[in-house]
Amino acid sequence: MIDNLRSLGLSTYESRALHAILKKQHTLKELIRSARVPAGKAYSVCKSLVAKGLVKESDSRPKVLFVESASNTVRKLIDKHQGERDSVVSQLQSFATGLDRSQGRSTLFFEAGSTNEDNQRIQLRVFREAKKEVLQVMNMHHKPRSNRGSKLLWEHEIEKAIGRGVSFRCIYPVKAVLPEILESLSRNKTESFQVRRLDLDYPRFDVVDGKKSLVKLVHEDTLAFGGVVFLEDKAFSQNLRSVFFKFWNEAKKR
Repeated sequence: MIDNLRSLGLSTYESRALHAILKKQHTLKELIRSARVPAGKAYSVCKSLVAKGLVKESDSRPKVLFVESASNTVRKLIDKHQGERDSVVSQLQSFATGLDRSQGRSTLFFEAGSTNEDNQRIQLRVFREAKKEVLQVMNMHHKPRSNRGSKLLWEHEIEKAIGRGVSFRCIYPVKAVLPEILESLSRNKTESFQVRRLDLDYPRFDVVDGKKSLVKLVHEDTLAFGGVVFLEDKAFSQNLRSVFFKFWNEAKKR
């Protein structure tokens, strides 16, 4: 467990001290013995844990170090670590994307297209890169019978994704008729492919594993296709995920 705490950004002595305090309250002297923190470092280690908001200290003499809730303390540590990690990931993605675009290369983290071929290729990324979850919103302009060549390819990729354990939640227009493959999945794979109905005049979008998103600008006039964008950005994707579940809770089950 001490190694796990270290992996979340604490020093060895901070990890030892916090591990001990999570289990029960300690005075400084008790901590030196039970957590094997050198006497010369114990004070600064404890002050650091207090400053980070992980540990509290009493006003009594001698001071007692304690946590009000082990789970809240660990959650705070995890959230801080994830926030720092997400920031690093975002900076590296922006850096790599800028380098690729400056040299005229395609970039993995951002891709945009405006043709049917682009649409087919970029949409396939959703189904092929998904590992756990895909959330889909089909707006009221969705036409399941148009562009059947691409849609049939996507439907087979959805089957493959479900086969490797990916779950799908999809919102379709109230009167939209599901293609045969998707209708079969909705009947026979009810945990993996869930459909609800809601008429939405909102951009068509997918969210993949809470960190990748696809957005399409579609209209009732198929010639007015505005394009498709795929990006890997956790904050953007989490925002869309929240939007999805707002609609999901409003939608009717099949």
